[in-house]
Amino acid sequence: MSGITDLFRTGRVGRSKTKRLTLLGLLVALAAIMVYSVVQSLNASTAISGQSPLAQALKVTVGGPLLGKPAPGFALPNVHSDARNISTASFKGKPLVINFFASWCVPCKTELPEFADLSRAEAGKVQFVGVDENDTSSGALSLLQKSGVHYPAAFDPSGKLEQPYHLIGLPTTVFINSRGVVVAMVAGQISSSALADYVSSIAIS
Repeated sequence: MSGITDLFRTGRVGRSKTKRLTLLGLLVALAAIMVYSVVQSLNASTAISGQSPLAQALKVTVGGPLLGKPAPGFALPNVHSDARNISTASFKGKPLVINFFASWCVPCKTELPEFADLSRAEAGKVQFVGVDENDTSSGALSLLQKSGVHYPAAFDPSGKLEQPYHLIGLPTTVFINSRGVVVAMVAGQISSSALADYVSSIAIS
């Protein structure tokens, strides 16, 4: 009798083990499908935006609602308090690069020297303008000096331009052609090669 009981128990345990293995197999298959879907989604997103998944994860985005539209105009105080206000109207007819930055923004500190170098190389072809957002003028001035930036820089301590320019973070760079139309907008730290390419695309030949 005990032998029959043992056999029954063994069969029940065997069926239970088989069920667990089947469930485990289904979970593994489901996980594989989910991973595949995520990879495909990232690849599709990369193909559309031209950005790598890493760039997207770091919130480096290209594009925005202003593409193909006239750039919002502004007139703001100069970071150099003794200088006249900075107005986009004074750059009318010139290709323009607007870089939104702040002294507390680490990526801004990294990319600003590259902006300074390229602004000198493209002098007379493309106008560069900085806009210091939600910052102190002393902090902005110190960062510009350390970075070797000599192009005009506006001071926007209360973030008046955040909404018109649809800013989602700093740094953000806007590339505007000579007709005043936004042709590219990059949110996040821009690479030196991408910066050069965008500037070349709007430069006066």
